[in-house]
Amino acid sequence: MKKNNGNSYKGKREVLYKKKVRKIGTACAVFLMLFSFFSMNVCADETSDLEAQRQARMNEVVTTNQIEGWPQGPAIGAEGAILMEAKTGAILYAKNIDEKLYPASTTKIMTGLLAYENCKLDEMVTFSHDAVFSVSRSDSNIGMDVGESIPMNKALEGMMILSANEVANAIAEHVSGSMDDFAVLMNKKAEEIGCTNTHFTNPNGLHDENHYTTCRDLAMIAKYYFQYDYLAGLSREPACEFVATETQPDSFRLNTKNMLVKGRRYQYDALVGSKTGYTSEARQTLVSAAKKDGLELICVIMKEESPYQFEDTVALFDYGFENFKKVNIADHSDESNMLSTGFFTVGQDVFGSNESILTVDPTAVVILPKNADFSSVRYDLSANNAGMKVGVAKVNYLFNGNLVGTANLSMNAESATLFDEFADEDKNVTAKTEDAENTAGGEGDTTAVSDGEENNGTDAEAESEKLPTTNRNKNGIFINVKIALIALGAIAAFTVILVIIRSIISQYQFAKKRREVIRRHRERKRKGKYGE
Repeated sequence: MKKNNGNSYKGKREVLYKKKVRKIGTACAVFLMLFSFFSMNVCADETSDLEAQRQARMNEVVTTNQIEGWPQGPAIGAEGAILMEAKTGAILYAKNIDEKLYPASTTKIMTGLLAYENCKLDEMVTFSHDAVFSVSRSDSNIGMDVGESIPMNKALEGMMILSANEVANAIAEHVSGSMDDFAVLMNKKAEEIGCTNTHFTNPNGLHDENHYTTCRDLAMIAKYYFQYDYLAGLSREPACEFVATETQPDSFRLNTKNMLVKGRRYQYDALVGSKTGYTSEARQTLVSAAKKDGLELICVIMKEESPYQFEDTVALFDYGFENFKKVNIADHSDESNMLSTGFFTVGQDVFGSNESILTVDPTAVVILPKNADFSSVRYDLSANNAGMKVGVAKVNYLFNGNLVGTANLSMNAESATLFDEFADEDKNVTAKTEDAENTAGGEGDTTAVSDGEENNGTDAEAESEKLPTTNRNKNGIFINVKIALIALGAIAAFTVILVIIRSIISQYQFAKKRREVIRRHRERKRKGKYGE
């Protein structure tokens, strides 16, 4: 009986245990269901809020849409966006382009630019403890370990194609010794490029309140980056493959997250290159370049939601290529000759030349709406040529106040500064004379002397074609006497008129004083006569 009672007790205990387990399991399941439901609701609410913010941003003002005669650009949900023509700097689309925003991993465009300009591609990049562990493994990475090394070309691939943060850190340390010193270099380069609202604190773009830029500044940085074919090529690759080496033991292949590249959902055939970026604070960012029909466009999208950063970029590229054209200034010489000074000319005849001393860069272009004519372009001449490598001044070309291109002004190629020209000729003559004397006076070199004498006539004939008198007449800079005489005549006429006016005023004042004197004299005489 005890045994049976014991078995009965044990059986009851097992039943109670199973019931307890079932209750705990049921409670856990209910908890997980509630947690999942709550998380889904929170996530749904967050997604709904982000979408509402995006919809609100679509109604924000697009600055370029306010320009009279300018093609209307698309409404997009990004907080900031710019479409810039790289060669001219013309801004075709602008939305909050000077608002400070977080660039996220598009920062790596600057990191890649500095690495390419300061290093060789076969230099070995070694991963330090700080490079690997100063970023979370949940952020973009390729799993490099402390002490491993890869060539700079593979490091650039890992950073630009796969957006690996630890690789960006290692590159920064390789270039500058530390990430902090590299940030200093980044800011210096940004200033040299012309960025005015940019400040970098790290090479990877992970969030920092003091790490920011603008659409305009990021477009200018991208312009420098995409001018290098190698860097541009990296940023349009769909995948990156690593092979195990003695300094890096793993072989692997990873795909880019960029949907604009070949074979992806938003493939853009005219793409030159592109770089993605994301943090929870920055949201989606994207910097891209495309080339077609002679136009080289750079598009920057900041603070957008996925996948609209790709849709916005495609829409803006299509807008640019479909609505704008490149116009060479030299093809409109009659209209571009407005820069002629008129007073200084180049040529042989002091009375007959109409050629300007200044010429516009023949390769300069402007970007205009396809239905616009060059005659609608106005210009702004700047005499400040600070920082210019070529030319003496710069011309800004404007379409209803919007910059559509720039050109450098240079001295006319047919002209030379008079004194410099003659001085050069005198130096040539002196040099040739000294050479002849040295050759004639040389000891033990009779063969050279004989050869020189035989060729003397030919050389003289050749030199006669370069005599200063010929150049004085052909390439001298003269004052256009016609305009000078007109100017002098106008000045003389103005001077005569001033003299006449002054004479009339003087005579009037003199007559007035004389009348006053006569009046006072008569008054005194009248008072004396009547004893007053």
